[in-house]
Amino acid sequence: MLERCAGLVCGFLFHGGVATRVTDETIGDHLNHPHDWLWLHFSLADHRARRFLENFNDVPDAARELLLGMEDRIQLHLTVDGAWGILPDIERDFADHSLGSGRFAFWMDARQLITARRHPLRAIEHVRDAVEGGLALNSPSHVLARMQEEFVGLIEARLATLARDLGHIEDEVLADRGTEQSALGPLRRELSRYSREFSGLRSAIHRATSARHGITSSPFLEYLPQMLQDAEDFDRDAGALSDRARLLYEEIETRISSTTNRSLSALTIISTLLLPPTFVAGAFGMNVGGIPWAQDHEGFWAVLGFCVILIGVSYVVLRRFRILP
Repeated sequence: MLERCAGLVCGFLFHGGVATRVTDETIGDHLNHPHDWLWLHFSLADHRARRFLENFNDVPDAARELLLGMEDRIQLHLTVDGAWGILPDIERDFADHSLGSGRFAFWMDARQLITARRHPLRAIEHVRDAVEGGLALNSPSHVLARMQEEFVGLIEARLATLARDLGHIEDEVLADRGTEQSALGPLRRELSRYSREFSGLRSAIHRATSARHGITSSPFLEYLPQMLQDAEDFDRDAGALSDRARLLYEEIETRISSTTNRSLSALTIISTLLLPPTFVAGAFGMNVGGIPWAQDHEGFWAVLGFCVILIGVSYVVLRRFRILP
C-alpha cells in the first residue's frame, strides 16, 4: 500500500531520532531502508488522499470514518497501542493572515502516524519545518504532543496581543476619550473562540482518560497531563480576558446611555420651559375677535415679555420642586 502515497502533503521516516523526508514518488524506496516509524500528512482537499485513506487497511474503521468525515468536534480516543481523534489548530492562508479555528484528524499506533486536514494549518507547518530543520522526535505520540505545544505557543502569543489591545481600549475608555464598541466586537469574538477551543480540548482529554474507557497503557497517555494543564491554563486566561472585554463593553454601554440620558434630559427641560410660551403664542394666534393688544402697536412686545415671564416662572417652579438639577 505504501509503494505510492497519493495526495501526500509531507511525510517523514524516522530512524534513531533522525527524520528523512519522503514524497509520493520516493516513499516506496525509502521504506526498504531501516526505520523505526513514519509520519504521513494528507490534505483531504485532494481526492487522491481520500482514496488512499479509504484503502489503507491499517487504520481501524472508526478512525478512518473520522479521518474522512466532516466531524470537527475536538475528541480523543485512546487504544492500547495508539490513539485517534480530532485536535485543534489554527488555519493559515497563503498570506499567513488567517487566524480561524482549524482541525486535523489523526490516527497513530506504535509505528505509524497519519494526520489529515482540510485547510493549511499553522502548528503542523511549524512542526514540519522543525523536523526538516533537524528536530528529534522519538515517537508518533511525541509528534502529536509537539503539535499541541506549537498550538499552545501560537495561542499564547495571540492572547498577549489581544491583552495589549484590550489594555489600550481600556485606557482610552477610562480616560473618557471615547472608543467605539465596534473595536471590541472582533476581540471578544476571538477570545470566545479560543476559550471554546481549550474547553473542548479539556473535555476530550477528560473523556479519554475516564475510568469507563479502561485504557491504561496507551503511548499517548504520558503527554496528556501536560496537554490538560495547558488547556486549563489558557482556558482560564482566555476566560479572564473575555470577562475584561465584557465589562469594558458594559462600561462603554453605560457611558453611551449616560450621554444619551443627559441629551434627552436637556431636550426635555427645553421643551418643558417652552410649553407655556407655546400655549400663549398659539392662543394669541387664533383668528377670533377680542384678543388683547390686537390693536396696540406695542402688543407684540407685551406678549413677548409675558412669554419671558412665563419661562422664568416655570423655571423657578421646576427648581422649587427639584425637577431641574
